[in-house]
Amino acid sequence: MFWQKKGRMTGLLRIVTTAQALVLVVFLFAGCGGSDTPATTPVRTTKSTKASATSTGMAEDMIGQVVVPGELTPKDFKDSIESRRPIVVTFYISGPADDNQVRSSVLSLESKLRGQVDFYDYLYTDAQRYGDLTMILHVTTTPTVVVINQQAQVQRAWSGYVDIKSIEQGINEAIGIAGSSSSSYSGSSFNTSTTGSSTTRSTTTGSSTTGATNTGTSTGSGSGGPTP
Repeated sequence: MFWQKKGRMTGLLRIVTTAQALVLVVFLFAGCGGSDTPATTPVRTTKSTKASATSTGMAEDMIGQVVVPGELTPKDFKDSIESRRPIVVTFYISGPADDNQVRSSVLSLESKLRGQVDFYDYLYTDAQRYGDLTMILHVTTTPTVVVINQQAQVQRAWSGYVDIKSIEQGINEAIGIAGSSSSSYSGSSFNTSTTGSSTTRSTTTGSSTTGATNTGTSTGSGSGGPTP
């Protein structure tokens, strides 16, 4: 009788011991599983990085700043920057009246200034064509036109509708800055015409006009046109 009771007690002890071992194993596995939680941190970091990389300014904010191409910038645009060429970049969407009008104006100027200025127009929905240019130039709406001079600086920029005269003036400014290093320009447009060996350049500011003629090494000045 005694041995039977002792055997039962031993069996109960084994059961309790086994149960305690199982509880310990479950606890240890639960502790190891908790170490996986930090793995979610990089996901949050990646999302915040993408959000900060999105352009939040406007193209006008780039005026006076140097354009630095990125890894995804189209090769022909990079070549124009490296070759110190004046550039006009247009972003548009097919359909809206403002986009159509602005693009028509730019195409008209392109045919007029072909060979003097490099023109690039991009459909805003075709991101594969323009790569990272919208981020570099702070393009957030259409139509957007950006004029870049030979120093790779943004000369003029317009977010929204702009008339053809304003675009042409901006291009003239970019060409003027890109020309003779002895000439200075601040806000007014240059009109240059060449006849033979003489060059006449008139600068219009407000309602007054002054002219200067350079022939060989001599220089003369007058009002309203070249000096004989």
